Amino acid sequence: MTENGRSRRKELIRWVALFGVTAAMLAAMLYLFYRYPGKGIGPQQPIYFSHRVHAGVKEIDCRFCHPFVERSRKAGIPEMEKCFFCHKYVIPDHPQIVREREHYETRNPVPWVRIYYVPDFVKFMHQPHIRWAGLDCSECHGPVEAMDRLRPVEFQMEFCINCHRQRDAQIDCWLACHH
Repeated sequence: MTENGRSRRKELIRWVALFGVTAAMLAAMLYLFYRYPGKGIGPQQPIYFSHRVHAGVKEIDCRFCHPFVERSRKAGIPEMEKCFFCHKYVIPDHPQIVREREHYETRNPVPWVRIYYVPDFVKFMHQPHIRWAGLDCSECHGPVEAMDRLRPVEFQMEFCINCHRQRDAQIDCWLACHH
């Protein structure tokens, strides 16, 4: 075999190896994508909203959008008027803002997908946790300021009991949560 033939053969082997490695990496990525689709990502909402942008980058306090958190059982989804407090002037022509404005103007509620759920038999109030215990929202809800789409948190009784024990808080079932 000539020197030129050996050189071509080595070049061909390099290309085949590169193709093989690339194909293997692509196959692994596709496997992981289809095996674990959206792992750790919350459900898609009808109108895209990023907590990472609003609470993280813009550093908007949770209570600005969820003003009832300290005095109501539910923090609640903000009224659409709250969104247009800023978005009347800030990127008002963004397609997602335009979609929300259509809901607002037609008085048709946005069908948001619920992320957090507390059963009716649990009498949870944010107020004692925020005002009296001084807990930050992230201690229960996770790093919301780093999430584009909120991941559901399953509030299990063990999670609450462990937290109460760590803080020497009430753990009597009736007095604490089930009254």
